[in-house]
Amino acid sequence: MKIPLSKPYIDENALQLIAESLSSEKLSGNGIFGKKAEQLLQTIIGSFFVMLSTSCSHALEMSIEALEPSHRQRKEIILPSFTFTSTANAIIRNGYTPVFADIDPLTMNISPESISRLVSSKTLAIIAVHYAGVSVDFTSLFRSKLTTIPIIEDAAQALGATYNGIPLGSLGITGCISFHDTKNIGCGEGGAIFTNDEEISRRVEIIREKGTNRSQFLRGEVDKYTWVRSGSSYILAEPLAAFLLANLNGISKVIEARKTIYNHYIEQLQQLENTGVLQLPMIPFFAQSNYHLFHIFLPTTDLRDSLMKFLRDRGIGATFHYVPLHSSPMGLSLGWKQSDCPITENCSSRLLRLPLYHSLEKKEQDFIIECIYDWSKIMKT
Repeated sequence: MKIPLSKPYIDENALQLIAESLSSEKLSGNGIFGKKAEQLLQTIIGSFFVMLSTSCSHALEMSIEALEPSHRQRKEIILPSFTFTSTANAIIRNGYTPVFADIDPLTMNISPESISRLVSSKTLAIIAVHYAGVSVDFTSLFRSKLTTIPIIEDAAQALGATYNGIPLGSLGITGCISFHDTKNIGCGEGGAIFTNDEEISRRVEIIREKGTNRSQFLRGEVDKYTWVRSGSSYILAEPLAAFLLANLNGISKVIEARKTIYNHYIEQLQQLENTGVLQLPMIPFFAQSNYHLFHIFLPTTDLRDSLMKFLRDRGIGATFHYVPLHSSPMGLSLGWKQSDCPITENCSSRLLRLPLYHSLEKKEQDFIIECIYDWSKIMKT
């Protein structure tokens, strides 16, 4: 592709910090660079406890394992069907059952109304996914009967975004963020888990240290370093933490650059929305986005696929996004039906992502927009 869907941000200081981490001869995790990155994330998110992990997938797995339900009948966790497989895998890998909720068609985020119909005595938690760096409707969630149910934030795409000025990742019992290289800020592969709950943080600390109390031992809180519960190896290596630390320092300029590109799409494609050719994304009043991605909706799946092919033929990396999990082979094997989340099915089949990354040049973006207009003219003839 001449214009890819995304490109990773690499800060000008990244190579220097990676070199420093290599020369330190401390390559495993929980070193100086990991601690500095966690401290910076603590400032950005505002949570009391921040721990780097090897991925957002692993952060989600640890979040669920750390819940430790007091009622054994609570075996279900509600999540949107429109999300990446990691959200559901984290549930299944912990022995729980995913319950798929429908979405709000304007934001593609989980629908509080759909959640209300699915909550039962079996519900252990709700996973709120902030799609495209746009907050879920916490206003509706907090006003409903759902307030007593723990909310885990899948904020994989949402670093730097807020809900009414409050950083996403800090509102749930835990928040999980991704540093995959497709994200606004990344380090190739990595993630982080956030919480304001001290007990949850202690459990997560043990889980990510292979089920041992090593961190407590190193702090002098226990006199023996031993295996105390199930866990795995979830700590980010120092060279990746150094890479992440460098990139985190550029978060403000990255978001500002992406905002400019996002708004240019909105302004230039408004005419096509006014004439019914496509529908633009919407950011609700309570959400302050980090502009992680830009998507449009076409009236039908066939038109979406037609425009996608038209753009790809011209070297533009346009693509669809998630296949609804409830209608996937795995979802169907769990007993879900194609029609269980109708809004998700309809919207996902018409959604098209356009290239958006911090270094996308205006001439490149204008070429993308010009191609969309050219396609719309062809469709009229």
